[in-house]
Amino acid sequence: MAMSATALKAAGLYLLLGCVWAGTYSSLWLSLAAHFPQVNPALLPYIMHAAFVTVSAVLVFVLVRNNSRQNNYRLLFYEHPLPMWIYEWGTLKFLAVNNAAIEKYGYSRKEFLGMTILDIRHPSTVNEVLEDVRKTSKQSVYRGVWQHQKKNREIFPVELYAHTTRYRGHEARLVMAVDIDAEIRSTVMAKDIGTRYELLAQVTPDYIYYWDMSADHVTRNHGPSSLFGYKEEEIMPHGNWWYEKIHPDDAETVQQRFQAALRSHTVQWSAEYRFRCANGQYKFVHDRGHIIYNEEGQPVRMIGAVQDITEKQQYVQQLQQQNAVLQDIARINSHEIRRPVASILGIMSMFDLDKNEPALNSRLLGLLQQSTAELDGLLHQIQHKLRSLNKQ
Repeated sequence: MAMSATALKAAGLYLLLGCVWAGTYSSLWLSLAAHFPQVNPALLPYIMHAAFVTVSAVLVFVLVRNNSRQNNYRLLFYEHPLPMWIYEWGTLKFLAVNNAAIEKYGYSRKEFLGMTILDIRHPSTVNEVLEDVRKTSKQSVYRGVWQHQKKNREIFPVELYAHTTRYRGHEARLVMAVDIDAEIRSTVMAKDIGTRYELLAQVTPDYIYYWDMSADHVTRNHGPSSLFGYKEEEIMPHGNWWYEKIHPDDAETVQQRFQAALRSHTVQWSAEYRFRCANGQYKFVHDRGHIIYNEEGQPVRMIGAVQDITEKQQYVQQLQQQNAVLQDIARINSHEIRRPVASILGIMSMFDLDKNEPALNSRLLGLLQQSTAELDGLLHQIQHKLRSLNKQ
């Protein structure tokens, strides 16, 4: 219909130009002949015909171009993916709605054109809408969030953008509506998760971290300060800040294990290592993280907790030392003591109680004294180890 109207307009204009041209043809001929005597009279009809065609073509081009622009504007409005409509200022009646609005709200275009903007609002907000319309300046660009209602009575939140325009002689407003229901749900969910994270980060004595791996930005709780003594200005929000403080003897192993976990797309990762405190001393820590990957398998986030296990590690080391002492005592008891005891028992069995060989008894007493001294030394050694065990 748009192209046929354009063709009719062009044909009418061309016919009108032909009539005007026919009426002025003879006078133009005489005028050109009088002003340009050097021009061959036989060429004048061709020149005048070319001028007529040129003027006609320019006018038709302008007409078609303007009509095409109007068609582009109509296409932009009706085919826009977001719901849009035009309503009249005074009556609030719909003057035009696009296809997205029809699909979103469930009304036909005919139904829309028989309604006002109040008919798509939640009934509880009608008075607020009227008050808002009263306060809104016609010269201002409007933005606001409202509850809208579909034909099936479903309620959903929208963000409206509007500005004043003229439409078919009416003072009107052009409105675009953005459904923000999904955005609000995700925001509420994120806020709920964030609240739980903050509570966890505050109540736990552990160091809690959230690492945005794609941006290399780390959010940390109080852990670096409360556990390791770092001041707030000393804590950097990137991953290397933490890695640089791992004990040099542990750093390479930790890094290798972490890279291996990423290559194998491991979700749960953990490691124990020594971490340098602000005072230069090291603490033993247990680092546990949950790694999140995107659809392409790339690691994008990591949420983890670092626990100070220094006391636990020291206790384990103490137990290991005590166990080593007990094992040494058991070895002395089972092997070292048996030798002098066996010697003493053997010497005692060889004594000449009738004293027929006093020289033999004398030598046996010397051996007995030597074995007894050896046994006494071993007993003192055990006693010393037991005292060191008690000190631990």
